[in-house]
Amino acid sequence: MLTNYRIRFADSLKRTATLILIFTILSFFLISSSCDSDSNSSLDPELAQRLEEILLENMEEFGIPGALVGVWIPGEGNLIIEQGVSDIDNDKPIEKNDHVRIGSVTKSFTVTVILQLVGEGLLSLDDPLSKFFPEIENSDATVRDLANMRSGIFNYTEDNEFVMLLIQDLLRKWAPQELVDVADDNLPYFAPDGGWHYSNTNTVILGMIIEQVTGNFVGDEIQKRIIEPLGLSGTIYPISPDIPSPFSRGYAEFDPEVGLMDVTFSDPSASAGSGAMISKLSDLRIWGEALGKGTLLNKETHQVQINSLSPIVFDPCDDDDPERAKRSCPEYDKYGLGIGELNGWIGHTGEYIGYTALVMYEPESGAVVVILMNIFGVGDHVPTKVFREYAEILN
Repeated sequence: MLTNYRIRFADSLKRTATLILIFTILSFFLISSSCDSDSNSSLDPELAQRLEEILLENMEEFGIPGALVGVWIPGEGNLIIEQGVSDIDNDKPIEKNDHVRIGSVTKSFTVTVILQLVGEGLLSLDDPLSKFFPEIENSDATVRDLANMRSGIFNYTEDNEFVMLLIQDLLRKWAPQELVDVADDNLPYFAPDGGWHYSNTNTVILGMIIEQVTGNFVGDEIQKRIIEPLGLSGTIYPISPDIPSPFSRGYAEFDPEVGLMDVTFSDPSASAGSGAMISKLSDLRIWGEALGKGTLLNKETHQVQINSLSPIVFDPCDDDDPERAKRSCPEYDKYGLGIGELNGWIGHTGEYIGYTALVMYEPESGAVVVILMNIFGVGDHVPTKVFREYAEILN
């Protein structure tokens, strides 16, 4: 949701910390950084050092309290980096087994279930939204349009009133229809398939379609169809603000004068099928590979997903309303059915209250990179920036 995807809060949420705040945070993670040598296999020491240096440089620049990075390259080795703290107040080092919120990486799970239903003949990518919810704006948009962010349906997290309500009460429960209603109170960006604009509303609706087609809660379908088959023991679709232990706390900067705030506990219903999930580093490595290979899809459906990747413009993303301020969307070179492409790697990025994430897979080598940070609202999307620098080296 504040995905990647990213959730676009009010512009004030995107201001960086003051220099004093950055130095304060650095004092925590510079003494608490570590590199997990037990998991580093035979990865070239110079390469490992450079990758860690890139991470540290970005953590220093943006004042990131804690970060977890996994790099797995078949035939070359692995690297796990645990850098900084998971809990600022208690100076607790962040650890590779910590659970975090993964935000819009959830979209790749939700759309995978949609594609499974397509493969089973229970759904068609060409089904119009009106078949399920005729009252929603742009109801002639198709399931395909929703999954590749071309429906034109307004992104409810770009509604300032919703953002303020969310910030004021992070524990409030939201029904998916309430989130869609927020979108419907705004004009669409364009007619269906008339442009590209990343919208969390799209994937909330896809979750609702999953529930209508299967008769089951979307989280249960993700559990049954993805989490259990892949053995993702640290991954859940939560229904409460709780996070399994161990976990990293999450931080946000709503006001530079106040500094970082602990926003660990928020109700996942505010993001639903667009960004509710929780996971950990090792699980996301498995998911990155499964997503990239199409492990849980039939061959034909996976090829449709890969072929759907198309070049997009993310800054600004499309909006036909001349009266509305232009928005920047999550950074991708291409985007398709629940997957994006960066530097030739495919996967998804995520941002949620207190956390940012990235999961990417390189099709030729089978390499996977996962980057997790316990902050949001600083910079654009720091895991994407770090990954772009990594890709220049790894490619």
